[in-house]
Amino acid sequence: MPETTDFAIQRGNDYLLRFRLMSPPSAEVGAVTYWSTEFQVRTTRGGNPVLTVNGALSAITGAATVGVFDVTLTATQTALLTRASYFYAFVRTDIGYKDVLAVGRLSVERF
Repeated sequence: MPETTDFAIQRGNDYLLRFRLMSPPSAEVGAVTYWSTEFQVRTTRGGNPVLTVNGALSAITGAATVGVFDVTLTATQTALLTRASYFYAFVRTDIGYKDVLAVGRLSVERF
């Protein structure tokens, strides 16, 4: 079951989102070093993504051991989102291993 976390961002700002697996990778999960991941934003649950950004294994020490991934949102990408509430998911997208790792509500605000 994916972890649920809600958060808010400001339109037109840069962000580094960091996701960590709830449990460290095991032999069943395999090495996370080559996982493909995406951060997906939707206006409705199950709708088509309005924003998709690739994630990557974090550069922090031990990221592969505990399963830490980063997603960089640019100011240009966040400016594309209107002031609203969205649904997001952080997903593993490898063929044969599609798995939702985190979900929640993303509130986009304007200061």
